[in-house]
Amino acid sequence: MYKKMIIADVGGTNGRFAIAKFKNASDTPNISDIRVFTCADYASFDEMMKAYIDTLSEEIPDIAQLAIAGEMTPRHGNLWHFNWNISASELEEKFNLKHVTLMNDYEAMVRSIPHLSSKDYFNITDFDKGLIDGPYTVFGVGSGLGGSIAKPSRNGLEVVSTEIGHVSFAPKTDLEIELLNFTKKSVKNVSNESYLSGPGLKRIHHFVTAIGTNSGRSLTASEITFSALNRTDNDCIKTVEIFLDILASVAGDIALSQGARGGIYISGGIVPRLVSLIDRDRFIKRFNNKGPMKDYVRKIPVKVIMSDMPALYGAACEIG
Repeated sequence: MYKKMIIADVGGTNGRFAIAKFKNASDTPNISDIRVFTCADYASFDEMMKAYIDTLSEEIPDIAQLAIAGEMTPRHGNLWHFNWNISASELEEKFNLKHVTLMNDYEAMVRSIPHLSSKDYFNITDFDKGLIDGPYTVFGVGSGLGGSIAKPSRNGLEVVSTEIGHVSFAPKTDLEIELLNFTKKSVKNVSNESYLSGPGLKRIHHFVTAIGTNSGRSLTASEITFSALNRTDNDCIKTVEIFLDILASVAGDIALSQGARGGIYISGGIVPRLVSLIDRDRFIKRFNNKGPMKDYVRKIPVKVIMSDMPALYGAACEIG
């Protein structure tokens, strides 16, 4: 039973650190002392963690559970966006901690779902609940595309981290076939992450401008989403439309391949910003477009996680 711990949610852009406090190990923790750091400002994970610890005025917890984007074991991992090797034992020694546990960020995210409420979601489909005790998936679109699947059991959640971002992209329309052929000129292996990510938004925009009248014009992912939301640029609007179509199809593929009849939960830094642009009927049509398996996916709820806290809750709830 832990009373207090350092927790973190570290992705390819930001590192979010906090303190988790709870009365019993099974309780939903109280999260406080949240600080957000830009990963690119630091040369290593240790430096960023030190920057957080230096902000703490009260007694520093001697337990840390850290959710990090990358291939993780409880004791070792690598934040591949920056090639940061991370060692639990080295963090314990450097910061005088009794125990450090590492986990994949989407492993933490998927564990947070039982602790969220309806106010934390934007519902895309008409179904609020999926198969009782059925497997469910969380995947997110940000600097990359990652995800995990969970299966409720008598002993809690059984969690498996996945590499859905590296599954080969499957076009569904003539335009997407054209997009794929365009991308293959510069990308050797075109995966779902090639489009469902910040760099992917830029890649789709490059394609849209190349087949239009604004060839060579380059925008950041933030500029593309901003222009699409404000409807000030037709190329950006078209880019986001293609992006959301691909998102819907990939969500349906994940539902089938992972048997995620308990629900599909979409997170990350990009999709929550775009919920006002989601055409629900169009999304559902693409999501359900699975041939003879359309009835299988039709009743699976699809939700966008609007809260920026889930991975922190999940990091605290996974006690190792």
